[in-house]
Amino acid sequence: MTRIKKARTPGRIGARKENRETAEQSRERKRKAKRKGLAPGSRHNVEGGKQSGHNQKSAQDPRLGSRKPVALVQEDNQQQVAVARARPVARPKLSPEQELEQLENDERLNTLLDRVEEGDKLSKEDKSWLDRTLARHQQLLEQLGLLDEEEEDDGEPGDDLWDRFMDAELDPAQYRKEEDKS
Repeated sequence: MTRIKKARTPGRIGARKENRETAEQSRERKRKAKRKGLAPGSRHNVEGGKQSGHNQKSAQDPRLGSRKPVALVQEDNQQQVAVARARPVARPKLSPEQELEQLENDERLNTLLDRVEEGDKLSKEDKSWLDRTLARHQQLLEQLGLLDEEEEDDGEPGDDLWDRFMDAELDPAQYRKEEDKS
C-alpha cells in the first residue's frame, strides 16, 4: 500500500474572543455547579449563635424535638401513679412495744425468714430490707431488755466437745469384728 499524506485543514488560528455577556453567564454556571448541596459543617454550626441575646427561646438547638410530655400509659394508670408519687404520710411515732409487736407480726418479714431457712436466695433489695428490719428488731429487744444474755462458761473452749463425747453412748463392742467360732 502506498502511504497517503494527511492534509492540514484550515481551522481557527487563535482563541475566539468571548463577549462580556457570555463570559458572565459561563462564570455563573461554574459557580452554581461548585455550590451544590448544603454548606460544609452546617450540622455542627448552629445558626442560633448569630442572633442577639434578647430572644433566648429561638436560640435553642432546632434539632431537638418537642418538649411536650408524652403519655406512656393509659389515663387510668396515670392517676394511680400520681397517687403513688404523693408524699408518704408521716407515721405516728410508735412506742417500742408497739413497734416490736408490729415487726413480729409483719408478713413480709416472716415470708423472707422462711425463705432464708429453706435456703432460697433473696434479691439485693429483699436482703437489705431484711437486714435493716432484723437490726431494728435487735435494737428494740435491747431497748426493752428482752434480749436473752447468754451466760458463757469460763471453762476451756474444748469442754463442750469433751462433754458431748462423755455423754454419748458409745459401745466399743459394736466396732470390733468378732469371728464366729462355731
